[in-house]
Amino acid sequence: MPAELLLAKIAPKTLAPVDSIGAKWLRLLDRLDLGAAVKGKRTAIKMHLGGGVGFGTVHPFLVRKLVEKVKAAGAKQVFVTDGPGDVAVAVERGYTAEVLGCPVISATGADDRYFYKRPIAPPFKTLKSVDLAGEIVDAEALIDLAHIKGHGACGFGGASKNLSMGCVTTPTRRNLHALEGGMEWTKEKCSRCRICMENCPNHAIRFSNKGEFSVFYHNCKFCQHCVLICPKKAIKMIGGAYKDFQHGMALTTSQVLKCFKPENVVFINVLTNITIYCDCWGMSGQSLVPDIGFLAGRDIVAIETASLDLIRTKDLIPGTLPPGMKLGKKGHLFERLHSKDPYVVVDDLAKLGHGAKDYTLTEVE
Repeated sequence: MPAELLLAKIAPKTLAPVDSIGAKWLRLLDRLDLGAAVKGKRTAIKMHLGGGVGFGTVHPFLVRKLVEKVKAAGAKQVFVTDGPGDVAVAVERGYTAEVLGCPVISATGADDRYFYKRPIAPPFKTLKSVDLAGEIVDAEALIDLAHIKGHGACGFGGASKNLSMGCVTTPTRRNLHALEGGMEWTKEKCSRCRICMENCPNHAIRFSNKGEFSVFYHNCKFCQHCVLICPKKAIKMIGGAYKDFQHGMALTTSQVLKCFKPENVVFINVLTNITIYCDCWGMSGQSLVPDIGFLAGRDIVAIETASLDLIRTKDLIPGTLPPGMKLGKKGHLFERLHSKDPYVVVDDLAKLGHGAKDYTLTEVE
């Protein structure tokens, strides 16, 4: 049976406030039957709080209203959570306990050391175990509140990436990204402008006094920011194993979801400000397509599939691609941008038993 997903579209039918997206958001939350998932339970709302000079993350108004609805549904406790680095600067994007109406806490503790190790059996290449965030494992219900956007390493970021990369420690994220391969620098092409080094979000790139490029892989998370920003195309990923990275994400997402009964997990995907790159880059940019709205449901495979299906190449807004970037000739819009099929991780999740790609959309008026 196809999974039922709720869709609240941005576009209003009238100019009345009751038809605006904010009012639809409240009606969508009411339709979700949150009480069945959270009543009497300590509930984690996992989202990405962003960083750097970015501000395109999920709007605090939406989060606050979600918190209010979760409380009204009888949750024993509710908190918003993300990694320690993003929690530390969450106030810059308006995420505070006063604004959201609940605590904002680090999923792995202030020092990234509160976790539960879970084996990957059988091991997948170099991925033998993952360190799951302690606060996530300790929760009794989970709301996966994800912002959909493109991603240079895995094609797109959504509900799965929010869990696989946001509910683990930094070493686990690094191990997942390492499944992609390494970095290769072409000395002859490089102008030593150091744009890559200056814009690396993890300060992993260095140039020696003799102008030699190097990567400190302890810090590098293989986000490929340097690859895309280099004006001379002197840096590239080697290995090209993006499908291995996606499979690692699926395996990790599976470990997170196994911590909860299926009836205690809710997925909400926000399809606004859909940019070419992930919020983890710590910057905001132009939307690739017009804002679509909000999707919600109980099946991660279905909601990720529907989110991708709603993002169409024909809706690409002219002039929104970065200078020098051109669309590829086939595949999803994100695949034509990043040369990576975004559906791979979705298919992997389905094979792991976390849902099916069939869905129906019920519009919330």
